[in-house]
Amino acid sequence: MAAGEHELLQAWHDGGDREARRQLIEMNLPLVRALAQRFAYSGEQLEDLTQVGALGLIKAVDRYDPTRGSSLRAYAVPTVLGELRRHLRDRARPLRVPRGDGHEQVVVQSVSLDAEAPSARDPLAEQRLELGEERALLEAGLRTLPRRQRRIVQLHYFDNVSQRGIASQLGLSQVHVSRLLHDSLGKLRQQIGRT
Repeated sequence: MAAGEHELLQAWHDGGDREARRQLIEMNLPLVRALAQRFAYSGEQLEDLTQVGALGLIKAVDRYDPTRGSSLRAYAVPTVLGELRRHLRDRARPLRVPRGDGHEQVVVQSVSLDAEAPSARDPLAEQRLELGEERALLEAGLRTLPRRQRRIVQLHYFDNVSQRGIASQLGLSQVHVSRLLHDSLGKLRQQIGRT
């Protein structure tokens, strides 16, 4: 830890010096930018990720206890990464399919557009209409993916094949399938967000 950083930490934690707090935050913003760049593939703007990471840094500076012996950076990194992951997880919720204990299967049903128009008061009909709209959005998003990524998403979410099973079918490693699946979901989120 730099001598200046140590003095600023003492001033903030012992005396509540808000200027020292501001300087600590500004000193560590390059760390936040570097951590935010790890998630640049997610489809989020780097500036947005940096702002979310800065919130994590502010929390880390406020909660840091210098008597514990670790450096501020060592404490801040997991806090900033946690904020970034939480932000991405919360933004991804509409596309995330719950995994549960593995016994449940995801079933996507089609809705006939030729059927008679349902009553506006029929909740089942309204639910089917929403499912049809969601399916149309999802299909449009899937069409924008490269063929291999589209196949991986279809196998995983529609055919309920594990990542390991997909890897063996396509001749890839499970880690590579995981990365391709994650990248595909980011692209889907981005595509669906545009419509």
